[in-house]
Amino acid sequence: MGTVLPGVIAFVAGTALAVAALVPWAALQYRRHGSLGFRRSVLAFATLVYSLALVTYTLLPLPDDVSALCPGPSPQLVPFTFLQDIAKEGGVSGPRSLLSNPAAAQVLFNVILFMPLGALVRHAVLRHRWFAGMVLGTAVGFGVSLLIECTQLTGDWFLYPCAYRLFDVDDLLANTTGALLGTLAAPLIALLAGSDRRSDVSAPRPVTLLRRGFGMLADLLAIVFTGGLLTSGTAIALALLEVDERSGLAVVLLSVCALVAPVGQLVIVVATGRTLGEHVVRLRPVPRAGFGRRLVRWALGSGGWSFASAVTFPFSGLVAFVLAVAALVGLVATRDRRGFANAVAGLGVEDDRTTAVVPGRAAQEDLVD
Repeated sequence: MGTVLPGVIAFVAGTALAVAALVPWAALQYRRHGSLGFRRSVLAFATLVYSLALVTYTLLPLPDDVSALCPGPSPQLVPFTFLQDIAKEGGVSGPRSLLSNPAAAQVLFNVILFMPLGALVRHAVLRHRWFAGMVLGTAVGFGVSLLIECTQLTGDWFLYPCAYRLFDVDDLLANTTGALLGTLAAPLIALLAGSDRRSDVSAPRPVTLLRRGFGMLADLLAIVFTGGLLTSGTAIALALLEVDERSGLAVVLLSVCALVAPVGQLVIVVATGRTLGEHVVRLRPVPRAGFGRRLVRWALGSGGWSFASAVTFPFSGLVAFVLAVAALVGLVATRDRRGFANAVAGLGVEDDRTTAVVPGRAAQEDLVD
C-alpha cells in the first residue's frame, strides 16, 4: 500500500487540478489550434498527473514523528554504490531478477520514472532537433533530480529539522539516465499528441453537439468553482475571526459570495451577447441580439440556473431543476444545437470565426428587440 498511495494521491490531485484548469486550458486550445483536441487534452492530463507523481513518489510519505528524525540518514555520495548493493542482494542473473532484486528494482524504477520527463521536454521544446532535444531533456532531468535530492537532503528545505529521505548520488545518475533514454522516446509522445500539421486557426469549425455541450460545461464549472471558492474562503475567514456564521454580517457576506457567479455571468452576457462558455469554445449567437434577448438568454440559461441555485425564493429549487433539464433537452432537440435559451430568444449559434454578415443587417435585426 505504501508504494500505491503516492500514485493514488497523484491521480486524485491531478484530476482535481485538471478539472479546475479545464476552462482556461480549453480557451487556450481553441485559440492556438482552432479546436480542443482530444489527444492533446489526454496528453496534458497525463503530464499533470505525471508531474504530481514525481513529487509524491519522491517526497511521500511524510514523517509522522518529527522528534525521531534526527540524526537523519547520511548522504550517499559515492557513485555506482548501487552495484555493490545489487551484488549483496544476490546479483542479476536474468530479466526476472531485475524485479526480484530490491536494489536492482530501485535503480530500474528510478530510470523509468524519469523517462517521461525527457520525452515530454524534447517533444515540447525541440522535437525536430534530435541532438539538441536530447541535451535539453537530459539537462532538465538532471536539474529536476538534483532539486528533488536537495529537497530530501534539507528536510523539505528545512521544514523538518533533519532529512527524512536519503540523498543518493546514484539516484541522481539513474534519474538523469532515465531522462536521456526518454528523449529517444519523444516520437511516441508526438504520435499520442496527433499530427503536427498546422491547421488554419482562423477557419470556422462546425457547431457540434460535443462542442456546444463543452461550452455549457465550461459555464457550469466556472459558476461552481467561483461560488464554491468565494463561499469557502469567506467561511474560513469568518471562522478564523471567530464570527458566528448565523450573524447578520456572515449571512450577508455568504449571500454576496453566492451571487457573484450569476451576476458575473449576467455582466458577461449583457456586455458581449454570449456566455463565458461560448467565449471559451468560440461560439456566438446569431443574429446580433439586443439587450432584451440577451437578458432572456441569461435568465433561461446558466445565469438563471445559478441564480435560482444561490437564492432562496418560492420554488427556487424547482426552477433550477427545470432550467437544468431544459438546457440538456434543448441541446439535443434544437436545430443547429442552439439550445433552449437561444431558441426562446429567437437566436441561433455559429462559430465566431464565421465571416461577418452584410453591413446594416445587424442594425436592422437589433430593431426587432
